[in-house]
Amino acid sequence: MSQRSGIPSEIPKTYNPEGVEGRLYREWEEAGLFDADPDPEREPYCIVVPPPNVTGALHMGHALNNTIQDTLVRRARMKGFEALWLPGMDHASIALQNVVERKLQREEGKTRFDVGREAFLEKCQEFADESRKTILSQMRRMGASLDWRRLRFTMDEGYVEAVNEAFIRLYDEGLIYKGNRITNWCPKDRSAISDLEVNYESADGKLYGLRYRFSDGKGPGPDGESFAEVFSTRPETMLGDVALVVNPDDERYTELVGRRVTVPFVEREIEVFADSYVDPEFGNGVLKVTPAHDPNDFEIGERMGLEPVNVLNPDGTINENGARFAGMSREEARKAVVAALDSEGLLGEVRDHTFRIGKCDRCGTVIEPWLSEQWWVSMKPLAERAIESLERGEITVYPDSWRRETVRWLSNIHDWNVSRQLWWGHRIPVWYGPNGETVASKESPGEGYEQDPDILDTWFSSGLWPFATLGWPEETPDLDYFYPTSLLSTAREIMYLWVARMIMNGLHFRGEVPFRKVNVHSIVLAEDGTKMSKSKGNTIDPLDLFDEYGTDAVRFGLLYQSSTQDFAYSYERAQMGRAFVTKLWNAMRFIATGVFEGDGEASVSDRWIESAFNRCARDYDALLEECEFSEAMRRVYDFAWHEFADWYIEIAKTSPSSETSDVLRRVFIGILKLLHPVMPFATEEMARTLGASEYLMRQPMPVYDPALDDAEAERVLAATKAAVGAVRAFRNEANVSGELEGLLPDGVEADVFSKLAGVRVVERIGASRAALPAGDAVVEVALSEELRRGEISRLEKEVSRVAGEVSRAEKKLANEKFVERAPEPVVAAEREKLRANTALLETLRTRLEEYL
Repeated sequence: MSQRSGIPSEIPKTYNPEGVEGRLYREWEEAGLFDADPDPEREPYCIVVPPPNVTGALHMGHALNNTIQDTLVRRARMKGFEALWLPGMDHASIALQNVVERKLQREEGKTRFDVGREAFLEKCQEFADESRKTILSQMRRMGASLDWRRLRFTMDEGYVEAVNEAFIRLYDEGLIYKGNRITNWCPKDRSAISDLEVNYESADGKLYGLRYRFSDGKGPGPDGESFAEVFSTRPETMLGDVALVVNPDDERYTELVGRRVTVPFVEREIEVFADSYVDPEFGNGVLKVTPAHDPNDFEIGERMGLEPVNVLNPDGTINENGARFAGMSREEARKAVVAALDSEGLLGEVRDHTFRIGKCDRCGTVIEPWLSEQWWVSMKPLAERAIESLERGEITVYPDSWRRETVRWLSNIHDWNVSRQLWWGHRIPVWYGPNGETVASKESPGEGYEQDPDILDTWFSSGLWPFATLGWPEETPDLDYFYPTSLLSTAREIMYLWVARMIMNGLHFRGEVPFRKVNVHSIVLAEDGTKMSKSKGNTIDPLDLFDEYGTDAVRFGLLYQSSTQDFAYSYERAQMGRAFVTKLWNAMRFIATGVFEGDGEASVSDRWIESAFNRCARDYDALLEECEFSEAMRRVYDFAWHEFADWYIEIAKTSPSSETSDVLRRVFIGILKLLHPVMPFATEEMARTLGASEYLMRQPMPVYDPALDDAEAERVLAATKAAVGAVRAFRNEANVSGELEGLLPDGVEADVFSKLAGVRVVERIGASRAALPAGDAVVEVALSEELRRGEISRLEKEVSRVAGEVSRAEKKLANEKFVERAPEPVVAAEREKLRANTALLETLRTRLEEYL
């Protein structure tokens, strides 16, 4: 064995990720390989990272999505694009505030109100800074090739400028307004949250019969009772009732319409109205109207001009409108109201009832529908342009079903409550003057003005991400060059919260969609197929996997599993990735240290592997372009492991040509280039070991070349592999070792067949021979008497098996319903199977007769 120039004299027998990853990442970063700047000579490619919340460590979802984005960005660089992967993090308003509040309560026994706004915000900033350090180190550990010079945070000074600009523009355009509406109120956070941040679950409860005595002096109702009865799951809200309603077509209650009843305990007289919203089948068909505590009741109240009565404080306790129940929590008030009704003979039937209950996504508190004054964005005008863009295909979504789902959601969109009664976040840029003035402004308009205490929903600021990170509202060179961005990769649960809003904002503020493609990736589930959760204790830390298997192996395994379907994480895929790295490393060592002395020009095998690699490069690139990550990984894995390592390297060992050494090296480097975006560390180390003088990231991605297609070489090698495989299977089954004699099958590469199959090719053999099916051909080898008897037994079994296949196909094709109803390709395939098996059966029977 000789050593190549530039190749280390001693190559480690195994690849050591721990000794490679940190070293290479520092080199890449110091060399500026991740940096991207506007370049008129190059086409831009840009992905803005979905900013992780600064609330803790990264998880498996981040590991998958970062791998997807890094793969696409690294590939784009190698394809000649000026590729920018822009890093950033989100301040995560309600999520971070919850974390800090729990920490404050746990460590100091205080609430945010105890420490005050300024001191609390300092604690939030401290926590965000620490979390930020953790996340940045983890992203580097993942191999993320982000342009770290451009790191953005949604609370940066420049980003705050963009958020204020967006709010003020929308306000000036009449698209932001303040109004009293029902919101989803979290009593623990004492803030409104959006519909999309409420998790609904089934709960077992009670349906209570609530009785309201007639107060109009007209005597009993049509049922002879002195009261009207209503069924409700929330009896404490009756304290805020302003009407009862029945369906106008419900003949049971025609005489009740127009009558007046008294709300117990608060002694409020209310009227009975008719409204078609009422479902006669629910309860007893009578509905109580509580506009301040139910969105549907709010709409009924607005139609009828009824004044709402709010009976709750921001913390969920009953306020002064709740009479004797004031100060009680919702749960206490429910029990107390039921007990009081019962004592006064006003409690009707109590039934078991299952209903949906909404809980805060962040803290799990039961949400209270609550009337409050909030800031709202008029969404329909913004949604119209987004719908048009999606329907025209200006954004390609993988899979397309999510494009259709987004259009459906946008078509039914409601106005968006963007104000939050929290402290950590973007303060609403609205000022109230001493004489009742309201001014939207980035700075105080003057003396006596006070800023609105509320902050903006996190999704308002993150909805500006694709262009605010590039310098908007300034018209920067970055914004001009990199916007619209190329692709966004995200999880489906934020398609409405985030993606749809970015599309609306991009069109409104920039006149263009924010990205050309959206990849909706899988969700990584726990091993048992359930969602990962800290409370369940079934989370997987990606850093632990990197330590055990190596980052490249985990990245490859994640993409190998990723499709449009969620998947349970499989440690076997990480093991598979590690085994793949080992296979490639062994191939590299063979190529680096081997001497291949052969004669003549490139062999058929040399031409075959180059043609096969050419097709693999084409298929792989096309699959990545369509975000078919799992199929792309399968394609390159099958080529590298099976065709290259299992076959071509074996051919190189036994039947090299004078060109084999160069072909081996050229194809292997091509494999490393294809895999580099996915497995950057190991591929870089292998290329360097082989003497590469340039980083893989700066080398071009292999490009499909039609001139390299060689159908004849691929046909010959397919026949050769089938023939070798047939002999090897025969050896295994008959337990035969040593050299065999045999005839040369038609259409194979003779030297490769002979050496890999261990068959000495002769002109003729005796009558005692084995006929081994090899695709459309038959391989014939000479047999000893012992082997002849064994071959008779084998052939009898094979005849029986193939005869069964022929019989099955004949019955299937004799079935008129199958032939008429099955798709034509299915029927045609069945006919082809029958033809091939019939011919094979005839050959096998002929051979069996010869042995007998």
